[in-house]
Amino acid sequence: MKKIIYFITLNILYSALCFAAAPTWKLNLEKQFPSEKYVRAIGEGTTEPAAKKSALSELSAYFSQTIIAESESYQKIRQAEAGNVTSSDLRENVIVHSDTELFCVRYTDAWTEPKSKKIYVCAFIDRKEAWDLITQKMKGLEDKCNQLSKLADNEKESFKKLLLLTKVRLLYSEYSGLYEKVVALFPKRGEQFEGFIRKMEGYMNELMLLKASTAIQVKVSGDKGNSIYSKITELLMQKGFLISPDGRYQLTATVNWNEAKLNEVYSAYPNIKIFITGNGQTFASFNGECEKVAAYNQESMQRSAIFHLEELLEESFVKECFE
Repeated sequence: MKKIIYFITLNILYSALCFAAAPTWKLNLEKQFPSEKYVRAIGEGTTEPAAKKSALSELSAYFSQTIIAESESYQKIRQAEAGNVTSSDLRENVIVHSDTELFCVRYTDAWTEPKSKKIYVCAFIDRKEAWDLITQKMKGLEDKCNQLSKLADNEKESFKKLLLLTKVRLLYSEYSGLYEKVVALFPKRGEQFEGFIRKMEGYMNELMLLKASTAIQVKVSGDKGNSIYSKITELLMQKGFLISPDGRYQLTATVNWNEAKLNEVYSAYPNIKIFITGNGQTFASFNGECEKVAAYNQESMQRSAIFHLEELLEESFVKECFE
């Protein structure tokens, strides 16, 4: 009987020691990291890096869920105000932005649970610290957007204006991602940014109208089966441009395949030059070259050359000409 009591006592003491050894954040997360001051999450794993990854994933999930909830609420209000006409605002890209980098993430020391040997880590973000850093970045982007939009206001040439507003759009896209995060940190403080957001929405709507009215003629020399013409027009239309044989602006592309045959091997060094012009001006240009392609069959070689050139256009053409 004494042995049984002794064994039970040891188990109770062991359990108490294990419980006491746990850090405060594991026992009472709210006590060490109150939710009004911190975004925090506990992760677990078989190793410390795995536990940190798990905790970071939980933090990301918090931002994603909060951003989506805030966005849905915002859209309902805006639709009600606009008679159910959805405006083209920054919240269209909510889910994309929610996957971006988190700021000011810190970790506690890892703790290993003695019995299970699981490793736990708490990841946390100080809301005020993150707010200060993110809003500072937003201010820089806001200044750049204002500078470029002012230039666009003074630009009379439609295509030049379009290029300026395209640059504004890229900056605004980054700004909107940061905005979503600060709203997730302090939802009630988001109103202070609404004036700038509405201003940018106006420019984004203007950009869409410019693209729709700035029709482009596309001409490609040296094409094979209209494959390069089709790829260029596809990329332009994806960006909202209107393609028309009577367009005010011209995109002229010249493709050189540089084909050769040596010892029954067919090869090519495809390259392309593109110019976008109008009203006697050149607005943008692109010069791209692919690596050598080769095959024993001429048709296979040509298909490979077309594929590589299309891939080059997808990766670089729009970025270099319009971004």
